[in-house]
Amino acid sequence: MNNTNRALNRSVVFVAGLVLLATAVLLGLFATRTAIRDAWTEVADTARTTVVGWLRATPLVGTDPDGTAHSWLWIATLAVLLAVTVLLLSFILRQGRGHSGHLISENTTNWGATQVDSAVAEQLLQRALDEHPEFLSTRVSTYRVTRDAVLKISVTCRRGTSPTDVVHIVEQALNALDGLLGLRILALLQISGGFRVRASRNTRIP
Repeated sequence: MNNTNRALNRSVVFVAGLVLLATAVLLGLFATRTAIRDAWTEVADTARTTVVGWLRATPLVGTDPDGTAHSWLWIATLAVLLAVTVLLLSFILRQGRGHSGHLISENTTNWGATQVDSAVAEQLLQRALDEHPEFLSTRVSTYRVTRDAVLKISVTCRRGTSPTDVVHIVEQALNALDGLLGLRILALLQISGGFRVRASRNTRIP
């Protein structure tokens, strides 16, 4: 429930993990295998020769064709690195977005507005749900979805708990909150826990 695609998050973590794992394995092999070090040296020399050939084959207009410091490949490489940097910064800045600090924010009169902090509803629901022994743990948070504040209620149930009972308990707590605030609050219920619960992991409260 944030603005970052879940598949993108997992892909970045997966790729970063693979890179770190491959680096660790390669460093370990370098430290223990002389043959691998020699092979790597040969590969590095070949790669260096190839890159120098590319740079000499792609000179900028009006520069020395035998030089390697004035190749348009440097400009292309810089552009690619800049694009990757922008994408990574955009990805980092998107993390954590979606959370909302206000549950209700309405202009009720010409002299002012009514605002209800998310913490108010979150704490009230948390206390109401903590009283039920059916739940091992509960967590309530608020997100902004298409300009509307939505409560996300995550509950972990004891084994054997019926999803129907869970929905009924949460609905009662939400109805009490609606009556207290004077309007109906949108909510998303996420259920996890025992075997009977797994068939209904996500249930939306209308």
